[in-house]
Amino acid sequence: MRIALLGAAFSVGGAHPGCRLGPQVFYKREYRKLHRRLPLRMRWAGQVRESDYGLQRYPEGAHVVLDSVRRLKHRVRQLRQSGVLPVIIGGDHSCAIGTWSGVAAASRQATGLLWIDAHMDSHTPETSETMRLHGMPLAALLGEGDSRFTQLSGRLSAIDPRYCVVVGARSFEKDESLRLKRLGIRVYTRDDILRRGLPPVLAEAWRHVAKAPGGYGVSLDLDVLDPMLAPGVSVPEANGLHPRKLARLLRQQPSKHRLRALEIVEFNPRRDSRGQTRQLLPSLLWALLESR
Repeated sequence: MRIALLGAAFSVGGAHPGCRLGPQVFYKREYRKLHRRLPLRMRWAGQVRESDYGLQRYPEGAHVVLDSVRRLKHRVRQLRQSGVLPVIIGGDHSCAIGTWSGVAAASRQATGLLWIDAHMDSHTPETSETMRLHGMPLAALLGEGDSRFTQLSGRLSAIDPRYCVVVGARSFEKDESLRLKRLGIRVYTRDDILRRGLPPVLAEAWRHVAKAPGGYGVSLDLDVLDPMLAPGVSVPEANGLHPRKLARLLRQQPSKHRLRALEIVEFNPRRDSRGQTRQLLPSLLWALLESR
């Protein structure tokens, strides 16, 4: 397997400017450790950087984020078409629009997506109170919201709702929940995990997205983790998942030969003073990439 790690230095659509530094800090401090640990053909493919630095809400910041996700989409599509597995290190979660639009643009078949996140990120400009674009990427990938983002892949939706699952949501609004329900998206909230346990929930979700005829991907937002153990995120939410337990379960999942891309986002070094979150990245990536 050939792997290219690509940084998405995004923060304009997010909640804190520090997350644009995440890819560079990862590369300087953790990439070589991961490279030594994994017996795979891996390279660092550089970064896609946003053209502005300040936080900007929709619609003012839409043109900056649109330019960024277009360039990221182009890079991801090129990597996929050359038979490489793109692994995106973000950056605020608006980068997902570029990642998965690029995957969709490189394939003729429907792609599945496992969205592991404390938030649903399924607002549109009509429902968002904050108007931050990092709260809208999943809706855009499912074909809802600003058409400039929804049509980026050249399809009605970059991700087929039949093969999309959200795991770990514990902070979301009613409009997001109703949208995902209307679209038929499977959602496993924190309450579902507490009731059933994470192992069966994750296994069930993984099996479902892996049914997609065009393969599948994983978008992992670090704020799904407990902020007591992983504080380096822009929007921490209490009572998250334990990093070691999640990594162990991710390592156990099957069908990784059908992965089309991976994404770990919202790493914010400015809120990670002791490096706790940064040091988790290699083990999470290893777990996602390692085959059983």
